[in-house]
Amino acid sequence: MEALEKMESEKPDLVLLDIMMPGMNGYEVCGRIRENPIYDDVPVIVVTALHGTQEMVKAIEHGADEFLTKPVSGIELQARVRSLLKKKLLKDQLKSAYRHINDLTDYMNKELTLFTGQTLSKKKAQSNLVLELLARGTDGKSGPTYIMLGKCVEEGIFNGTLYNSRNDVLIEEDVSFSMSDKSGRINELTSSNLVINNCNDQHYNEEECRKTFGNIIVDKIGIIRNFIHYNPPESDDLVLAFNYGMEVTNNDADILKSFLLHSHVFSSLSEQMDEVDRAFRYLVSSLALIAEANDEETGNHIARVNNYSEVIAEELKLPASFVSDIGFYAQMHDVGKIQIHHDVLNRTETLSDNEFEKIKEHTFLGSRILGDEPRLKMAREIAQSHHERYNGSGYPQGLKGDEIPLSARIVALADIYDALRSKRSYKEAFSHEKTLEIILKGNERTKPSHFDPQVVAAFVKREKDFERIFMEFTDNKA
Repeated sequence: MEALEKMESEKPDLVLLDIMMPGMNGYEVCGRIRENPIYDDVPVIVVTALHGTQEMVKAIEHGADEFLTKPVSGIELQARVRSLLKKKLLKDQLKSAYRHINDLTDYMNKELTLFTGQTLSKKKAQSNLVLELLARGTDGKSGPTYIMLGKCVEEGIFNGTLYNSRNDVLIEEDVSFSMSDKSGRINELTSSNLVINNCNDQHYNEEECRKTFGNIIVDKIGIIRNFIHYNPPESDDLVLAFNYGMEVTNNDADILKSFLLHSHVFSSLSEQMDEVDRAFRYLVSSLALIAEANDEETGNHIARVNNYSEVIAEELKLPASFVSDIGFYAQMHDVGKIQIHHDVLNRTETLSDNEFEKIKEHTFLGSRILGDEPRLKMAREIAQSHHERYNGSGYPQGLKGDEIPLSARIVALADIYDALRSKRSYKEAFSHEKTLEIILKGNERTKPSHFDPQVVAAFVKREKDFERIFMEFTDNKA
């Protein structure tokens, strides 16, 4: 029982077991060991004074791996122990390899399941894959402690990122290094461009390491031990895994190749999504410019409103994604004007009630143009609600307070600021100081109660940025 209790706290690599013992005999102990799945791969050697085939068979039936009869030769016992430990090591390495390949695959499957087109981050995905690989080396028994991922920029010269982890936090650093062919240990590539190097019995000395990898890598890693170097056929990609805690096998190589495959999948997806995103953003911006071309506004107006809105969102300490989105989608506030007749939009005389109602329709029209695409949700809110007023006196729905989407409350102030600063057919341009006074104190058309107080407070804190943005993207200086 004492031995079984000891195994609970410290899993042994191998068990030597006698048969004739007080309390519980060796057969029972062996059986109890094998009942626990945690120990199913721990080799058990039965050493006993009992003789005969029947005793040997009984020991094997209870799960023993070897049966030795006393007196036991020390040389034979050592040989059996080494053999069983070698088998256990290979089995452990194989299980570890399958587990980590499965972990990499599970991670990719999870990311692809959640993939929406905007959620994929190449950097995040690659970092998580590297952490999965480095996790095998944190116990000092298996796996690498450093990963180098890069590309060959010219013969023998590589640029890339060197990774290691501390307390599950990934540490990464850009490096450039050259690999020498003088040692012959690195560049003797196999047909699969995979080289496994085991140096656990004799490490490279510092001079050899510096000749092979150059000073940069050695200064960061130290003396190189077991490592794998993989350069896929017909590719300039390179991955190196340094300083495995034990002898490197083909199983470790399979993990490394699986890692690179998964990394390529994410890279390819990310590059394609970047291309799609560029096209998407180009079309959105073009749509905004078309809307402005129908009005007396200019492309500079939408650039300014974008920037004003981003400044307010930053000051309100909103999430980075919100800040980035409003800095792009604010330009869609007047997209509905595409469907308003040019003569009505640019009328210099006082509009009739019917004409004003027509102009007010640009809010609903903008929302309709943008449709139900989830990615355009903020743009749709801004287009429909940027003329709502915090006191409920706005249009098209007469929303009040927090009923108005925050994005629209922000753009409402940004749009008014720019309208006051800009020359129109019915008014002259106001200075920054006059515009600030109107927003804070009001005039016959604009009242402080029209705006969210928190948005106004953010505007006041950053009003110099508003002035700078207007001058940077100005049409006519006030």
